Amino acid sequence: MAVRLAIVLVAAAAIVLLGSRLRDHDRCDSARAAVGQRTGELITSCHDPDVIASASAVLLAGGQPDQAVRLARESVRREPDSFVGWVAVGLTLRNRDPAGSRAALARAKALNPRWPGLR
Repeated sequence: MAVRLAIVLVAAAAIVLLGSRLRDHDRCDSARAAVGQRTGELITSCHDPDVIASASAVLLAGGQPDQAVRLARESVRREPDSFVGWVAVGLTLRNRDPAGSRAALARAKALNPRWPGLR
């Protein structure tokens, strides 16, 4: 009886955890869509280039590489010595412009020589 109760409790906990993860996944998808739809607003209202660079990663992960590149480039336009911005540019260009990606990541490495880089 105790084993059966333990199995039921573990199953119930797994269901609750799965439900929680699904809700979290839905919220993440909604947030990604919102960032993609509000790229222009983010550029005009946000003054922190690192936040803009970080948003580019969200767009890249969300399947919006054009918008991701746009934000990453805007970040380094605003702050040419932004390590985070150059990493963002390098990541967003990885599949479309490998040479540009390498150059951006080299710039990031120059700004932060102790950075181990991407493996």
